[in-house]
Amino acid sequence: MADSQFSGLILVDKPKDITSFSVISRLRVLTGIKKIGHCGTLDPFATGLLPVVFGRYTRLAKYIEGQTKHYFVRFVLGKATDTQDLTGKVIAEVDNKTLTARILSGELEKSLNDSLEQNFLGEIEQTPPMYSAIKIKGKPLYKYARAGQEVERKKRQVFIYSAKLGPLVKINDEWEIEAKIHCSKGTYIRTLVDDLAKSVKCLAYTKELRRVQIGNLNINHNPVDLDELFDLFNSNNRDKSLIKNILTEQFFYPIEQAMQDFPFYVLNSKQLIDVSYGRKILLDPVQIETRYSHAKTNLESDIIRLNYQNEIIALAKINPQTLEFEGYEKVLYTNQDLKNLFND
Repeated sequence: MADSQFSGLILVDKPKDITSFSVISRLRVLTGIKKIGHCGTLDPFATGLLPVVFGRYTRLAKYIEGQTKHYFVRFVLGKATDTQDLTGKVIAEVDNKTLTARILSGELEKSLNDSLEQNFLGEIEQTPPMYSAIKIKGKPLYKYARAGQEVERKKRQVFIYSAKLGPLVKINDEWEIEAKIHCSKGTYIRTLVDDLAKSVKCLAYTKELRRVQIGNLNINHNPVDLDELFDLFNSNNRDKSLIKNILTEQFFYPIEQAMQDFPFYVLNSKQLIDVSYGRKILLDPVQIETRYSHAKTNLESDIIRLNYQNEIIALAKINPQTLEFEGYEKVLYTNQDLKNLFND
């Protein structure tokens, strides 16, 4: 398979203590493919689901990344760090005797649950942490933080669809609690933990963070283990073709399923050619379908998939009310690409 035709989606179970970009770098070594992207950065200390796209599907990365996310988080009560997680330096602590009394009485657990329900569900505002990749004046915030500089950040609106706390438990002389969070793109879980603890006059930092789902993609859907791939790679004379075949045959995840929450329209052969040349097409509103039923009118999204023979050919912009075609968002297949695809 030529590099230009190597397009697909895999689900990587990112290990701890490497960056999301390092995952991409390792896959480039394994496959020799340069056109690779991931769908949603994970902090180095975090683990879990990191969707990775190859080839033409890199054009869909931001749409996959933009879907809702599910996390498992474990946090330690009574201390705050400068990074809001276990990698940072402890900058504040609460009195251990007072903390223990609040916990043993049940007051702190109740207060955390009450505050979570009252103040942290639905649309909320977050101030991005200093240790983050958000850029201010072209420079990532974490670089300011490492230089000891505090930079003013604008609050951001995010959405928490659901959040559930587990019981407080004592592990190695520290009080910990687990939570499951379903949230929108852009939510900083470690900031949510920090804000929640402060809302009940306590402190906390994130000890463990694992992403388990993005949209319809789940960590249990046959994830790739990078260490296993490297073992196979090194034991087979660093054969890149072997790794590409393994990814294609065993790990490629249907891109259609990753995008199934976007409405779709099935092109006829004439429309297919028009799309490949970027020409305007007329859509029959009755034929626009959502995951659940015919759309007919008033879609939630203004982006739809244009499909042909179960392949996403392009993403189009439409008017959500009238369902009229307004232009192309992304075209995945040029006319030459179509010749290669359907003449093979």
